[in-house]
Amino acid sequence: MKWPLSYRAVHNTSDFSLFMSFTQGSNRAVKVPVAGLEIGMYVSELDKDWLDSPFLYQGFMIENQDDIRLLEEECQHVWIEPAIEMRRGKEDHHVLKKPTAQKTRYINKLTMPREYEKSRKVFETSRQRTKTILDDVALNGLINTKEAKKTVESCLDSILRNPNAMLWMSKVRDVRTYTADHSLNVCILCIAFGRQLGYSKDELFSLGMCGLLHDVGKMRIPEEVLNKAEKLTPKEWKQMQSHATIGRNLLMTSPGIGHSVDVAYNHHERIDGKGYPRGVDGTKISQFTKIVSLADSFDAMTADRCYSKPITPSSAVKEIYKNRGTQFDERLALEFIKTIGLYPPGTVVELANGNFGLVLERSQKYQHLPKVLLLQDGDGKAVRKTLLDLTLVEQGKLGREFLIKSDHPDGYSGIRVIDYQKFIVSLE
Repeated sequence: MKWPLSYRAVHNTSDFSLFMSFTQGSNRAVKVPVAGLEIGMYVSELDKDWLDSPFLYQGFMIENQDDIRLLEEECQHVWIEPAIEMRRGKEDHHVLKKPTAQKTRYINKLTMPREYEKSRKVFETSRQRTKTILDDVALNGLINTKEAKKTVESCLDSILRNPNAMLWMSKVRDVRTYTADHSLNVCILCIAFGRQLGYSKDELFSLGMCGLLHDVGKMRIPEEVLNKAEKLTPKEWKQMQSHATIGRNLLMTSPGIGHSVDVAYNHHERIDGKGYPRGVDGTKISQFTKIVSLADSFDAMTADRCYSKPITPSSAVKEIYKNRGTQFDERLALEFIKTIGLYPPGTVVELANGNFGLVLERSQKYQHLPKVLLLQDGDGKAVRKTLLDLTLVEQGKLGREFLIKSDHPDGYSGIRVIDYQKFIVSLE
């Protein structure tokens, strides 16, 4: 696959190019002129934004001639998702059959700034609830499942409308409340990932509960071990590893927590069997556990912890890519990378011209060309806040000097996500 010249000018690592060849759209969808459409085809993509179309869901089956006539009025061509039918022991690829495992496809119903305005209070309430839930576990070993469900439900509603707002707010962290913030962030990442995978709303809720409660066992680990800045001794490391078993035991006594028991117990297992506490391989690890493991690792790597400094989101993505098939399930790792993107909302980025900004939301089509809120010039001086859509570089409407050169951890060059929380609303 050929890369845009603008992208090759900035990124030239061969292994990373292999990763990008997946993220830039290696599905098997077939481009079809609307004149060639037939009943029974499954439309997975239009030649225009779904929000600018009369269709409610992103992806649908053509059931009658009225569907075809409407598509002819709206589009020049569409993409048809192939299905696979087994014939005489061989795969036969079609575009005329309904996909055997049709997914739920979601459309962003609100812009990021509008959703941010609706969900900012929800996020702050969720942070406080999560901290209270974990404090209760630390004090008396009891899990308030009612409050946990409220937290997940409120996050889920926001992410279904537009995941970018919650992903942006998940960048707001406090090293003093790392475990609580991490638990909520993993919940948010899991729901956003499950949304991309096409999970139903009920499945997304269950997955969110797993993400929120995956680390409850850590609240019963001595604080001097949990927050130790130096390398743990073998005895302390064994104590730390026990949080998986402790979490399982705590959740087994709590009603209505679904798959959370399994996830808490197994989220540190690896596909190659070199994880803990049991050292089982990928065949014995559930889908939800594999998803939580990815979200857990990504958020941990990009967070400022008492014992390690954060790495950039793109570095974390590369780490996940490197460990696909060994630490992480390969297919899910690649899908997770597609969901999160190179530069998730809230990422501090440096442009080729030396300017700095924050990523507002990612592009569905071009991972390296998100919308960026411009904040500083090359000398670190504040500039007029301007929202740049970097996909305009690909269209030739914006100079290549606006390509992203690199990304940085939150706080770099004095840019912190928390300082621009209220400003986002004014962008609408």
